[in-house]
Amino acid sequence: MQYAQRGRHRIAFSLRGGEGLPPLLMIRGLGRTSRHWGRIVHELERTFRLVLLDNRGVGRSGVPLVPFTTRDMADDAAWVLDTLGVARACVLGISLGGMIAQELALGHGDRVSRLILGCTTPGRRSGKGVRPGRVLELVAPMRLPPERAIRETARLILSESFLAREPEVVDEWVEIARQVPPSRRGVLYQLLAAARHEAGDRLARIRMPTLVITGDADRLIDAENSARLAQAIPGARLAVLPGAGHDFPTEQPEATAQLISEFCLG
Repeated sequence: MQYAQRGRHRIAFSLRGGEGLPPLLMIRGLGRTSRHWGRIVHELERTFRLVLLDNRGVGRSGVPLVPFTTRDMADDAAWVLDTLGVARACVLGISLGGMIAQELALGHGDRVSRLILGCTTPGRRSGKGVRPGRVLELVAPMRLPPERAIRETARLILSESFLAREPEVVDEWVEIARQVPPSRRGVLYQLLAAARHEAGDRLARIRMPTLVITGDADRLIDAENSARLAQAIPGARLAVLPGAGHDFPTEQPEATAQLISEFCLG
């Protein structure tokens, strides 16, 4: 784990893959750290120099005293690229990370060679909102101990078929939380940043090649949001993974890695 100091904020990141490979910046979602990427890292590190972030508020990164926005987190990501001396990178963001990636493409477009937006939304006004019941399922477990909260929310994040097939993934998430206990304030601030995100009226300004990916079994962020993103971003392409839930890189790492590699290198 390495660190980039941006003012008072410490941003943690790690590197995987050979130094001479093309850079791929990977931005995870709500409450997730760079360790939550799982097996897809092994698929991608053969082809890319991976830059794996802990967004502010989680993991080894600092937890600010005041709330922040997706734009703040995009500035953090750009700062990490500056720290590494990376002029441009292919950028992958999923869920909250996809909102951050949108802001990175809009505010630091010269740093993004290609953009991949996964299981995410253009924002609270222009997207299809999360149903109130789903919000409650996501937020209510925050009052529980981390292990119970992770097991409760896993049913939203992963499809039923995957949970039945590979329940050990949730055990791995619990172990990550034991080793680096999550900050409730940090996760709450991330949740507020996601709730306030709105990029719909600016998406037409994105000019780099863009791929939007979603699973058709996503119970958290409706796949319709991905269709709206692909329609709003000039020239964007939409890919739908059959049977995949919200965390499609965890459920289908090989298929996801193939999409990313073909898009970024093709």
